Amino acid sequence: MKRRDFIKATAGALAFGVAGPRIELLASETAPTQQKLRWYKGNIHCHSQWSDGLDLPEVVVDAYKKNGYDFFSLTDHNILHKEELRFTGFAMNYTPSNLKIFDGETSFWKRIAPSYAWPNLIEADVKRAQDLFGENSVTLKDTEDGVYVRMLTDKELSEKFEEKDKFLLIRGYEMTAQNVHVNLLNVDETFFIEDPSIRNLVSATYDKALEVYADNSEPYIYTLNHPMWQYYNIQPSYVFARPGIRFMEVTNNNTSWKYLPEAWTPEQLWDIVNAHRAKNEQPALYATGTDDSHGVFRKDYLPFHSWTRVRSAALDIKSIFAAMEKGASYISTGLEFADIRFDGKTLEVKLDPQVEGEYKIEFIGTKKDFDETNKILEIDGSDGRPARSVECWSKEIGKTLATVDGLEGSYTLKPDDLYVRAKGYRVNAGCCNHGESYDISPLSADAAWTQPYRQGDFL
Repeated sequence: MKRRDFIKATAGALAFGVAGPRIELLASETAPTQQKLRWYKGNIHCHSQWSDGLDLPEVVVDAYKKNGYDFFSLTDHNILHKEELRFTGFAMNYTPSNLKIFDGETSFWKRIAPSYAWPNLIEADVKRAQDLFGENSVTLKDTEDGVYVRMLTDKELSEKFEEKDKFLLIRGYEMTAQNVHVNLLNVDETFFIEDPSIRNLVSATYDKALEVYADNSEPYIYTLNHPMWQYYNIQPSYVFARPGIRFMEVTNNNTSWKYLPEAWTPEQLWDIVNAHRAKNEQPALYATGTDDSHGVFRKDYLPFHSWTRVRSAALDIKSIFAAMEKGASYISTGLEFADIRFDGKTLEVKLDPQVEGEYKIEFIGTKKDFDETNKILEIDGSDGRPARSVECWSKEIGKTLATVDGLEGSYTLKPDDLYVRAKGYRVNAGCCNHGESYDISPLSADAAWTQPYRQGDFL
């Protein structure tokens, strides 16, 4: 059977996500010894002037490398950082009146604007890159329409910043429709689809990825982004419908409106999906932590506030993706784990705090007999909010099974437990989100979350 046909035949049934057969093969290879594994720090969702970010791409990549990240993906909206000449992009059109000036040129060119307004490039952004890398590092063209700036491509960024075993760049983009945003990592082709139904669009993007990337010779990853944006967009049942979706952002969930206490927070959404998947013997949904930064020198854009750690045998795409597909990762908003172990039954964790304070560890899970009913809360769209039908599920899902004071703890699965995950946090550290007020605090600052593990898993 051809690989394309195999993927279509098994879509939704495999426990290996979009890159199913490929990762299954990788996971079956001889496992490295515990001593060879290392936790690598990465961010797989970030933006530059290729779309609506404030900074030139080289400035963004340099900032993450200097801030201790081991792998990084620049995922601009609906565009890959390729070499073909272009002047248009995500809600942008900078086509010059005289195209002849750009004969023989490559990449995306953006015109300098007199002042900042989304998604403009201003002179100060160019100056920052010149200060970092030299005046001649940025290619400029003075035209009758204004000064144009050339963006560096993925290939050029890799040549400039990648270092074997030290820093890895993963090409990718964010497929951005109005209500559903999806990251595709390690792909060479973009797609774009729309649908007025958010439920349909979640399924359609997953199916389209299977179709477009079926013949990829390299593994790739699909993630559902910020499910709260712009207001309760991704309901749990939308994810139930596609058990092959393996990754969802949990720590990038800003919204301008308050969370509804009777509904769910992003962390609770994660539990709702995993409870139903575990009960139906479907693959786990793993969390990713990103900052989705649009400005690395602007504190209000919150760069470096959340990341994903992956325990891998090597710093390369094949190894990083294989580890992620097996749940060998955790997410953080400032706190690190010194160690995570799961032997098929008992989850043991140890925190590695960088700030003095009082720390707790919560072991969170769902019982096999949880209430599977839900009710719908209709939001009328008043006060500028989008109208939504919000699913409200039982608070029995994602319960705290045990709490430990201090930096170390363990939990052994009971016969009636579906799964367990751990959350470590600094007490009274506050909320890591974007400064809005919430009815309930959705995500803790200076916290870390393991993936959910079931009986028989091994980490």
